[in-house]
Order: sequence, then structure tokens, then C-alpha cells
Amino acid sequence: MSIEENKKIVTNFFKLLNDRNTKEAFELLDESIHWWILGNIPVSGDYDYKKITFGLKMLYRAFDTFQFTLKEITAEDDRVSVIAESHGIRKSTDKKYNNHYHFLFTLDKGKITKTKEFFDTVHAVWVESE
Repeated sequence: MSIEENKKIVTNFFKLLNDRNTKEAFELLDESIHWWILGNIPVSGDYDYKKITFGLKMLYRAFDTFQFTLKEITAEDDRVSVIAESHGIRKSTDKKYNNHYHFLFTLDKGKITKTKEFFDTVHAVWVESE
């Protein structure tokens, strides 16, 4: 796949998530995906396909609204780097969630095979608290 095709796949992945079309979004993930999330909070650590798809579904159950805004996209070889921002309202606390992210995606044959996710874990914990 070309660099532009890889960028398009990643951009489409976020568009589908924003549309809550998880079925099609998850089709862009390779079944052998390794997704790593920064930190030492409950959502941090290593995820396989089953665990990350479940986690993303739970995200939409926890928030009345949740949207990613892509700010910057850079790609080289098989990697796509995304700087993004999220906005949502946590159902259990009514707190506004506004976090900032860096995602590094690795792709192979049109599928996302690896993701490293960096974000403000302090803010994520705050939105959970009563």
C-alpha cells in the first residue's frame, strides 16, 4: 500500500468511529493487531483484537457523545502518525471529556496491525471520578 492509501485507511477508521460504525471500523483492523495504550491506569496496557474492539464499544456506552478530531497526519513507509483531540460527555458524571492524543499506526496490506496510543491519563482518570 502507498503512504497515501495508508493515510486514507487511518482517516477512514476515525471517520467510522465518529459515525459509531464499529462494524466497518473494525474491518480495518488486522485480527493479529497489537494495540498498546500508555500509562498505568485501568485502560493502559496491551490489547489484542478482541480486547480493543470490546474497549472501543465500551467507549460509546460510557459517553453520550464522543468524537475524534484529527489535527495532524504524517506518514512514512508503513506508519501513520495522528495527532488528535477528542470531545465527549461522560454519562455517569456529565463531565466534558476533552483529551489530546498521539496515535502511531502500523499497517500491512490495507489493515492496521499495530497501534501505540498516547494521551493525558490524568484527564482520563478525572472524567471517571464523581
